[in-house]
Amino acid sequence: MFKEYHLHVRGRGHLREGTPGQDRTKFLSRGGVQVLCLADGAGSAAHSDVGAQAVVDEGCAALVERFSEFDASDDGALVKVELLERLVAKVAGLADRKGFELRDLASTFLCVAVAGDRFLGAHVGDGVVGYLKNGEMKVISAPDNGEFANQTTFVTSGRAADSMRLFRGSLDGVAGFILMSDGTSESLFDSRTGELAGACSKLITAVGTAPAQQSKRSVYKKRLNRVMEVNIRNATKDDCSIGILGRAGGS
Repeated sequence: MFKEYHLHVRGRGHLREGTPGQDRTKFLSRGGVQVLCLADGAGSAAHSDVGAQAVVDEGCAALVERFSEFDASDDGALVKVELLERLVAKVAGLADRKGFELRDLASTFLCVAVAGDRFLGAHVGDGVVGYLKNGEMKVISAPDNGEFANQTTFVTSGRAADSMRLFRGSLDGVAGFILMSDGTSESLFDSRTGELAGACSKLITAVGTAPAQQSKRSVYKKRLNRVMEVNIRNATKDDCSIGILGRAGGS
């Protein structure tokens, strides 16, 4: 089993302008499957905070329900299509109910799910997914920014199915995973070298070795929150979000 920590904080730019944060995170554990999702709403989309919430809600539900099927499938392209279709259907339904354009709800999508001795994840857009395996911090999926750093793909983009990355594998030797939005990656990912900061392994270990039954106001959670709300947020004007799965006991 893995312990989890996730948080999204409003960026300094949005705080200054009085606008809502556009990052969202969610964790769901059911039926032996643990799922962590993260979405970064498009800055140019009018209601991307709403879209990001819908995407993490549906992503968690889809992977809890279909983890075994997706993991066992020999057709990775079909898995990507089916997962994306479910996310888009959720966002499209929301747009219809609220009278929004689909593009108003644009967001990225990052997720990792674990069950038994297997993991499965997907990634659309910028942000980073990494894991700590055999004591070494490795990138599983790097940012998709195309030709320019300020451009990326969203769940609602026409090329999302082609852009989505699907990754599956054994949990042997894996101590944990980390997901982050592009705001957080400014502190924890070196885009020039393509490497994650050493602090990532420390964060994963801290989550995995934390005392059981931690409340939201526990000393452990307050320390992690402070890292996000002070150190990480002050390094960028963007919203910052992070999701961590740490193997219980740290190994």
